[in-house]
Amino acid sequence: MNNTEQQTTCFTHFPSFLKDDQPEACLVRIYPHSIGEGIFHLPQDTINIGRDKHCHIELADRSVSRQHAQIKFFENAFIISDSNSCNSTFINDKKISESHLASGDLIRIGHTIFKFLSCGHIEKQYHEEIYSMMITDGLTNIPNKRFFMEMLEREVTRSQRHQRPLSLLIFDIDHFKKINDQYGHLSGDMILRDLCQQIKPYIRKDEIFARYGGEEFVILLPETNSEQARFFAEKILTAVNKNDFIVEQVKIPATISIGIAQIDHTQTMSANDLIHRADKMLYKAKNNGRNCIVVE
Repeated sequence: MNNTEQQTTCFTHFPSFLKDDQPEACLVRIYPHSIGEGIFHLPQDTINIGRDKHCHIELADRSVSRQHAQIKFFENAFIISDSNSCNSTFINDKKISESHLASGDLIRIGHTIFKFLSCGHIEKQYHEEIYSMMITDGLTNIPNKRFFMEMLEREVTRSQRHQRPLSLLIFDIDHFKKINDQYGHLSGDMILRDLCQQIKPYIRKDEIFARYGGEEFVILLPETNSEQARFFAEKILTAVNKNDFIVEQVKIPATISIGIAQIDHTQTMSANDLIHRADKMLYKAKNNGRNCIVVE
């Protein structure tokens, strides 16, 4: 088991040990997600979260303290407190020492992100969350590879049928392994999240911005030729270069490299063909010194 793998034997399937006389509340692990194994129902009691095997929720992650956080039920509310952990406890990306939990709050402990669900219709909320987990990356809160591939297949077919332009950007963070090695994997996670927040405002409703895997991302641009895609990519590259990635008051330099390919209507192309061609351009951008754009 590596540093970021999570032990989930303490998680149970819905509705488990939830009692009729207690407020409905549970934690759903949304990152790293494992559908069907990532729900823990909160009793009217105190539970501990940490790396210690005696914790009610055990997380086998070296970035998690042995006794990391505690959730207690007090005056008809659930309250989370940090147990003087090494890497802190975060609610909605804000470091806390103690906080009341509200339905929908995101709890980050080490590499793990939970969503707190409470109040009525919790079973409905849970199933909605499961659907969201199937198509959304829990860390960055953008579409995942599965959703992207479904949309790519659809858009490639539409583009070929109607002879309409379609471009694909593939980009990743330069020297991301060195960032993780020097500043730690938690800092790497924060950079991934911050990067997505910087890029989201540039994405239109008909475009798809998704996490393809690790530090690699894709943007699908319907009705966009390669020249227009380059102009779009230049805006993103500039935005990233202007952004200060700051984690725990430490400025971490980070840049991206971008490869662009456009669908070719003179031949039959599959979704994988378009990915392969864009990926080749990304490889060239890396060879050109990184922090640049290469268009097919």
